[in-house]
Amino acid sequence: MRTLRACLLDEPLPRLMAMADLWDAPIEATSADDVADALAAHILQRENLLAARESLPPDARDALNALIAARGRMPVAAFERRFGVIRPMGPGKLERERPWLSPINPAEKLWYHGFIFRAFDRTSGTPTEVTFVPGDLLEALKAEPAAPGEEFGGEPPPPHPSALDLRQSQLLDDVTTLLCYIRNHDVRAKPGGEWDSASRRAIAPMLRDADGVSGQEPQGRFAFLIHLIARLGWVRSEQNRLRLIPQPVAHWLQSAPDAQHDALFNAWLDDPEWNDLAHVAGLVLEMTHAWSNDPVHMRKAIVEMWRAWRSQVGERSSAVSDFINHVRALNPDFARPDGRYDTWHIRDARTGEFLHGFENWERVEGALIRHILEKPLRWLSGPQEEAGEPPPSPFHVTDDGQIIIERRLRYERFQLARVADWVETRPATYVYRISPRSLERARTQGIRIGRVVEFLEQNSGQALPAGLKRALTRWEERGTEVRLEPMAILRAPDGATMDALLRSPRVRRLVVERFAPNCVAIRQRDADEARATIIESGLLVDFG
Repeated sequence: MRTLRACLLDEPLPRLMAMADLWDAPIEATSADDVADALAAHILQRENLLAARESLPPDARDALNALIAARGRMPVAAFERRFGVIRPMGPGKLERERPWLSPINPAEKLWYHGFIFRAFDRTSGTPTEVTFVPGDLLEALKAEPAAPGEEFGGEPPPPHPSALDLRQSQLLDDVTTLLCYIRNHDVRAKPGGEWDSASRRAIAPMLRDADGVSGQEPQGRFAFLIHLIARLGWVRSEQNRLRLIPQPVAHWLQSAPDAQHDALFNAWLDDPEWNDLAHVAGLVLEMTHAWSNDPVHMRKAIVEMWRAWRSQVGERSSAVSDFINHVRALNPDFARPDGRYDTWHIRDARTGEFLHGFENWERVEGALIRHILEKPLRWLSGPQEEAGEPPPSPFHVTDDGQIIIERRLRYERFQLARVADWVETRPATYVYRISPRSLERARTQGIRIGRVVEFLEQNSGQALPAGLKRALTRWEERGTEVRLEPMAILRAPDGATMDALLRSPRVRRLVVERFAPNCVAIRQRDADEARATIIESGLLVDFG
């Protein structure tokens, strides 16, 4: 950062003389360079600096303290919005109007005192005009006790999600469920990652939180989690079908719960591809080729501010609206480092109105903060919940082939899902069932019945029920011998009526078995089609 002397050398002589007047500096030099040298030396003397700072009006001290808290620099647009615009004046107009005698706002008070200057900052890659305090002057001011004013604290420590006890969180459960489903089912995905509707319908009842599954809403939890899995490099697409990459998935499943959570949290925190702003409900991003925002910078700023604020207020106030007001008052430009509110092209989805200008801060930045806290951060931070009554055994096999597994056994559940079908998601457990279909799936993965028996006995800590073990061995030898299917019975008053119905090819196609002159069995899923076909033939159907 430039020194005070270097800044003064670039200033016109009338401004230098105004500073000398305001600082009561005895300047005898006549050239601008000599005045700059003498003035810099006078200002940087400790007693002079302390006196000048104390003599500032409260609003000017607040502005100076805000700059010091911002490491000595702030985009001109942001500084002017908070503390006023410095009227442009050339040397002649300065001498005529002498504005330092009647400054109109805090910015001008600091400007004519020589506390602040302007320059273009090119360190970010995009030149941004900033208001800044010269480096040596900033160090001297930081060494003095700050006058009471508006400060946004220092830099809060980065959030450490491991400190949260998330061992029973829905997040880890549902990510495991997603991995199980991708491993064992044929999931078709579009290039953007969206799952096919059949897979979404099938997985919805398995999840503890199915937000966003049915409609595939871009701001929903389901879209967020499947993106997170892809971001971690756990899946690949082969001919539009998802396939797991075994090594990183197994590593995550075998990690401690805190490490599992950290991997998910950090994948989101450092992800430049997931633009939270684009997922805020009610906002539409337009002409994105002409502007951009920094998703990583924005979300990290929100998370850090939220953590610092919560550590200060504790349980006294945790309302999101209070936090939004807090950010607007003290760090409104967290998402736009240049302080400009006319470069993003965002519409209100309902009205179509472009949301330009700082007056729309609540509708853009405020909405973004609310979205981050109430969606990704909440999803990634719990909610921690009561796990329900713990099961008698963490891994229990019943006589009829059901396996009840405690939710915290995530790696074991992933392995179980390869050889058994999901039945039910309970508060503390998951229920699976051995079936011919699941065993056939296991066989296609190279898992033999002997290995299935070994896995079940090893994890349950007991021998399998004798009947179940015989059934598994018999299936390996003979395949499926008995099938249980839900059926609907179509009954006619007599055999002649049934014969007449069966003359219709559409009805005949639906029949599985005729087990009496006036009764046939059809699959339950075909009942509605059978009823419609019979009504079309001129008969009403009593659907009991």
